Amino acid sequence: MPEAFEFHVIGELRGIDRSLLVDPEFVYNALVRAVTESGLTLFDVYVHRRGNGVLGVAVIGESHVAVHTWPEHNLVTVEVSSCKDPESTWEVFMILRDLFGAESYNALDLRSGIALVERLKGAAGTTS
Repeated sequence: MPEAFEFHVIGELRGIDRSLLVDPEFVYNALVRAVTESGLTLFDVYVHRRGNGVLGVAVIGESHVAVHTWPEHNLVTVEVSSCKDPESTWEVFMILRDLFGAESYNALDLRSGIALVERLKGAAGTTS
């Protein structure tokens, strides 16, 4: 079966200090550190206040990293997508976990590309 060619970690960080969740500069710096320390290629970072929280997106040479803070829930949602390898994708997520000081986290590891399509076909019993 062909291998996946894009790797995703989608998760949430819980139990975060509220002051970090409303600080656009902190979110910006956390994205920069997570991307650069994991060895991915940083192109640009965009951070915007949205509602009570902050939305941050890092455009990387390998795809993107997005965080959305939810101060009312002491929560950060994270999406990391990369075509490099699963290890660096997880590394970005774990660096963000540490920088935000999460008390707990949940995450899914998804791999997309030909392998995902083939697995879904097999699971559904379809051939189209």
